[in-house]
Amino acid sequence: MFGPRSRTGLALLGVALHGGPVLAGLARHGWSVLPVLAALFLLYSAASRRPDLTTGAGRASLATMAVVQTALVVIGWVIGLALADIVGPVELPLWAPLAVTAAGAGVGAWAFRDAAEMDVMLDSALARIAEMDTMPAPPRSFDVPWPDPTPQADAAVRRALTALRALPGIAIADIDSIVHKLNAEAGAAAFDPLYDAAGCAPPLNEPTVDFALLRFSALPQVFDQLVDRGEAGLAPVLLLNAPDPQVRAEARALVTDMVEAAVPVTDLPDPALLRELAGRFPGEGYNRLLARCAHGDPAVGV
Repeated sequence: MFGPRSRTGLALLGVALHGGPVLAGLARHGWSVLPVLAALFLLYSAASRRPDLTTGAGRASLATMAVVQTALVVIGWVIGLALADIVGPVELPLWAPLAVTAAGAGVGAWAFRDAAEMDVMLDSALARIAEMDTMPAPPRSFDVPWPDPTPQADAAVRRALTALRALPGIAIADIDSIVHKLNAEAGAAAFDPLYDAAGCAPPLNEPTVDFALLRFSALPQVFDQLVDRGEAGLAPVLLLNAPDPQVRAEARALVTDMVEAAVPVTDLPDPALLRELAGRFPGEGYNRLLARCAHGDPAVGV
C-alpha cells in the first residue's frame, strides 16, 4: 500500500528532501543556497517532531536538529559537487533544487503533523495505566443497575429535542425547564439517546442540544448514577472542544463538579487533551482545569 508512512512513501520523501542539496551541488550552485536548504530541512524536522520550546530540553532538541540538518545539507551538496566533477555539471535554475526540497519538506510536515500529539497521548495513556496498577480499587460498584433505553425514554428525548431546537439560542432557564421535564419523564434512561444526539460537528452542531446534555448530566440523581457507572466524564469530554464557547464553559464547569465530588481520577479528562485544548482556546481556563484535575483543588493562574 502506498502512503506517506509506507516504505515507498518514506523512500520518496527522503529522495525529495536530500535531492535538493545533491542537485544544487550537481549544478555547481554556490554555498549561498545552503542556508535556505538547511532551513527547509529544519522546518520538516521541527514540524514532524514539534519540540516543546518552553523547556530547556525542547530548545536543546531544536538546536541539535539545526546542527544535524545543516550537516546533512552540506554532505548532500558536497556529494553533488563530486558527481559534477565525475559526470559533468547539470544546468539547473537556482530555484529547482529549492523547489524539490521544499516539496519534500512540505509533504513530510503534513504527513507527520499528528505524530507529536500521538506520542503525547500514548505517553499519557501508559502513565495512567501504571497509575491504575498501583492505586487502590476505587470505591464504586459496577453492579448499579443502569436503565436500558425504552420506547418511552426515546419518545421523551424526541420531544425534548424538538423543544430544544425551537429555541433561538442557549437560554439557560428554558433549557433547564426542558431538562427537568425530561428527567421527570424518563430519568437516567434518557442519557444515552440524548448523548447520541449531541456533539455533532459543524455545520450539524446544535449548541442547545449540547448544552442540554451537560445540564442533564449535572442533575444530582443522574450525576450520581453516572459516577457509580464510571461514566460521569462522557458528556464533558465530548463537549470540551465544542464549537460554541458557552457549551465549552459549561463542560468545564461539569468537570469542576466532578473534581469537587472526588470522582476517580480515571473518570477525569486526559491531561493531554486538556493541554491541547489550552493551546486551541487560550484564556478559557483549560490550564486551570488541568491543575484542578491533577491536584483536586483550585489552581492559581492560567
